Amino acid sequence: MAAPVVSLQAHCKLLLHAAKYPHAPVNGVLLAEDNKNKESKVVKYVDSIPLFHISLGLSPMLEMALLQIDAYCKSKGLVIGGYYQANENYNDNELNHVAKTIGRKIQENFHDACVLMIDNRRVRAESVSQAYRIFTLKESGWKEADKKSTSEDDISKEECLYTLLKSGSQRQLRDFDNHLDDVGNDWRNLELNDIIGRCT
Repeated sequence: MAAPVVSLQAHCKLLLHAAKYPHAPVNGVLLAEDNKNKESKVVKYVDSIPLFHISLGLSPMLEMALLQIDAYCKSKGLVIGGYYQANENYNDNELNHVAKTIGRKIQENFHDACVLMIDNRRVRAESVSQAYRIFTLKESGWKEADKKSTSEDDISKEECLYTLLKSGSQRQLRDFDNHLDDVGNDWRNLELNDIIGRCT
């Protein structure tokens, strides 16, 4: 399988989620274009939806969030196609049980699902390059995907994220924990999507 393409919006939102809660683990899902009826088999992640920063593995909350996100995906022609996570320990960017379990659950419904593990040490304005590793599920378990060389697209993502972090845009991001506290907090982050869109 070719390495997935992560859009600017998906890239920035998952890293802003980690930047907003540097003291906590965070996770979320990646929304992919539904390529079932398309010739291209390259997975393109067009958005990311931040889930939690308090407790990552609470099944009832996770199931409720995934049901809402799935309904949203169906209205947009998207699928839940991946998962991202940043661990609580600053120096820990390894796949753990939670990441493997949720990643496998997503993979049951989307064969080419990936797991992105965020490197907390690189989530700051001064150093935003190669801020996560991508894992795919092989027969023997989750394996890191081959690294590709840095492209112009990667550089523009880094520049945009640098600008967003410098301006404190991470404070505007809302995850499902925020939504459960106050339903007025929109987990779709439409305003933040607009800010990221103006970055290009």
